[in-house]
Amino acid sequence: MANAELTSHAISRRRHARDIRAEQVRSVYLHSPTTTIASLVAGGALVAVMWQQVSNVALVGWMFMLCAHQALRVYHYRSYMKAAPSEQKHRRWGARFIMATATAGLIWGSSGLLMYVPDSLGHQAMLTLVLFGIATVSMTSLSAFAAAFYTLIPLLLLPIIVRMLLDPGPAQIYLAIPGIIVLIVVLSFGRTVNRIIAESLHKRFENLDLIEELRAQKVIAERSQQGAETANRSKTQFFAAASHDLRQPLHAIGLFASALAEKAAEPEVKQLVTSVNQSVQALESLFNELLDISKIDSGIIKPEARDFATRDILERLRGEFAAEAAAKGLSFNIAAPEAVVHSDPVLLERILRNLIANALRYTEAGEVTLSAERLTSTLRLAVRDTGVGIPDADQQRIFDEFTQLQNPGRTSKKGLGLGLSIVKRLCHLMDYRITVNSRPGQGSVFSFEIQLGTEDPRPAASMPPPAAPRSDLSGRLIVVVDDEEAIVAGMEALLSSWGGEAIVSTTGDDVITRVHEAGRLPDLLIVDYRLGNGDTGIDVAQRLRQELDPEIPAVLVTGSITPDLEEKARAAGLGFLLKPVDPARLRQLIDATLSPATKGK
Repeated sequence: MANAELTSHAISRRRHARDIRAEQVRSVYLHSPTTTIASLVAGGALVAVMWQQVSNVALVGWMFMLCAHQALRVYHYRSYMKAAPSEQKHRRWGARFIMATATAGLIWGSSGLLMYVPDSLGHQAMLTLVLFGIATVSMTSLSAFAAAFYTLIPLLLLPIIVRMLLDPGPAQIYLAIPGIIVLIVVLSFGRTVNRIIAESLHKRFENLDLIEELRAQKVIAERSQQGAETANRSKTQFFAAASHDLRQPLHAIGLFASALAEKAAEPEVKQLVTSVNQSVQALESLFNELLDISKIDSGIIKPEARDFATRDILERLRGEFAAEAAAKGLSFNIAAPEAVVHSDPVLLERILRNLIANALRYTEAGEVTLSAERLTSTLRLAVRDTGVGIPDADQQRIFDEFTQLQNPGRTSKKGLGLGLSIVKRLCHLMDYRITVNSRPGQGSVFSFEIQLGTEDPRPAASMPPPAAPRSDLSGRLIVVVDDEEAIVAGMEALLSSWGGEAIVSTTGDDVITRVHEAGRLPDLLIVDYRLGNGDTGIDVAQRLRQELDPEIPAVLVTGSITPDLEEKARAAGLGFLLKPVDPARLRQLIDATLSPATKGK
């Protein structure tokens, strides 16, 4: 019996592996039309920019090769969709796609050599931005199929990076350093996203098997429920681990980019650094939304309802979206009188923020309005827009994950299709009934009702004090302990750009000796939570304080989302920051912590 179960399990695993491979190949083929159009547009724009700087014959030849390759991809896509190949044939289709991807990498990679203009930093920056942009977009379209992704990225980026390193100019070094960082981060993210997708597909096929067993035999029902609960816990643990793995490189690249921004003088280089930061923010938004959905489904997020006034939420939303609306030429109005309601303020604000962001995203002209109407015992909140509208048949489907009716090209500028899914989950969590009233071409209204409260327990907020000016970090000594080499290097570069001095370590074991060599005590400790030697950042901070001075302030910086970790840090007398840390926020914390009275301790 045991041998039979093992054999059945092995067969199931092999079948799942084939199914996962089939889904991965199918995913990249379905992205082919979008990537083909984007590739031709980017190639045409690049040739136009380089027309006066590079041999026209070479540019025409390069563009011909690009067009021929994209035509072949279109032929493969049409053949794939027409043939509807069985799962056993996906190995052949996958090999075809990898070959096509390698060809694309060679063509685009060659542009880094062919179109490199040694005497024009502007053209170099343009070429770099195009190639880095293609690499970043490829994480979305190719990361499901790891073999194709790992084939494309090195072929795409290594030629331009090597070419810039061979150019002796300092500006080229400034361009090459972010290029190396982006290459490493893109490969790291692609690996992590591929792992997430494969794990998700594996869980999906496992659940399908459980459903089939449930239909065949009622006695399996109890086992199926247990398996589903185990899968749910595994998913939560997996996303927690994935969060830590993703936040580490995001944190590192943010530190390097900020340090580079402090030193770069050329406008082209500053624009490149800004583009890198925007890409980091987009990636952070993606996995934050995935983690939010996972935490809601797993029951980690629980509403904490209380009475509060809506004025703070309304003012934050006004300040957050007014500039975005103005940039699109839209009118953004909040026609909601202040009221006291009974709800969870954090979750309510998240619902309204997602609804407003969705309305602005799909409205090209007119206005977006947040309104409130007092009823007998409830307050009806509504977000109205004059956007594209939603057909009746799709008004429930828009709440499904990754559903975007007006975004066939899957451009990230229109989000990821997760915002309304989070809205639906949060409304269900707090027993709110979200309704949609919409007509194509006439806009949409999303509304729900919440309970009115009795009295706001807090007094009216006074005007916030003006922001404190930046302090001078000259002469300040800061200890940084993190087991990631890239992070300690980035922190050292960033603190140096601010005028401070840093003692960096990957374990903390050598800090005492180096402090004695420096001849003075550190002003601040910044420690990671998970360290490679088995210690935690809390343990290391307490040990250093005991050896040096118990009054040294310390901050715990971590990518872990363990629920009680912040409480542990506060109890040990440490500040708490979650990776990736915005360098501006880090600077504010340092300025607030290092008061003039502590200098020269």
